[in-house]
Amino acid sequence: MASNLEQIVVKRRHRRGPREGGGGAWKVAFADFTLAMMALFLVFWLMEVANPKERYKIAAHLRDYTILDKEANPFDIRNSPYPVDLGGNPSTLAEAAPEYTTSIEPGALYDELQVGHFESSEQMMELARFIHRMMVDMGAADSVQIEVVPQGLRVLIRDNDKQQMFARGSAQITPFFEQLLLRLAPIFVKVQNKVMLSGHTDSSNYPSNQYTNWELSGARALKARQVLESGGMPKDRIAEVVALADRMLANPQDPLAGSNRRIELLILTGKADHELAALFNRHDPGSALSQAVKQAQLAVPLAMPATKPVEPPAPL
Repeated sequence: MASNLEQIVVKRRHRRGPREGGGGAWKVAFADFTLAMMALFLVFWLMEVANPKERYKIAAHLRDYTILDKEANPFDIRNSPYPVDLGGNPSTLAEAAPEYTTSIEPGALYDELQVGHFESSEQMMELARFIHRMMVDMGAADSVQIEVVPQGLRVLIRDNDKQQMFARGSAQITPFFEQLLLRLAPIFVKVQNKVMLSGHTDSSNYPSNQYTNWELSGARALKARQVLESGGMPKDRIAEVVALADRMLANPQDPLAGSNRRIELLILTGKADHELAALFNRHDPGSALSQAVKQAQLAVPLAMPATKPVEPPAPL
């Protein structure tokens, strides 16, 4: 009886219809991956066609460039630091900064200096010629301005058209100018004059009042002092470190010019050093500050009006 039962076979078929489209997220990921690989191989190619001097220039430009710098136009390719122009051919760049060792040993050049204090204009002129010859030998003549002033010798160190002394908005000194200060430091082993060191900025404004050009100029001046002392300059040579922000612009017609960002060394004569110390030394009876305090103390009783003594009230 069971053999007479009919076997029922159920066959399931999938209904054919339009398939759902897959997601497109993989396309975005693949496009990002392709772009990253293309950029990587482009970097490899640039490093291959660039020589060491061009690589140094590119690194310095990428480290120091800022849109706040008026003199740097990212859309002007005439002075582009990149080693490949629009035609795909390697371009010739300006000569990169010469490389120096970080330890500067006094050599025959420093032996030409006499030991002692430099007081007369003739001595200051001789020192100015010595520093100028050293800067020319280093290739930094366009970064240093030297002039004899009544107070001594003024050495102005500033940005040039090729390099900046500090990274924009910070006290991080660039390698070229660090070597420049290290070359100057051994001079003050023999030149025993005191030095006033001042920091200057341009008139670029900061969005926050917590850090202004006053703090920036002071930090840069202190950084220059540290580099000079690490290069061999005796610590007692520094008479004063001053922050001047943008109060003494070297180029008042263009407050944002790179020439306003500078460090100044004023090598003081003995007279100028004494006058500077007299401004702050109150314990010296002959100092200007001490005399001013005495005059003020004498003037106070004379300026006060005479008062009639107060009598006690009569008893009730």
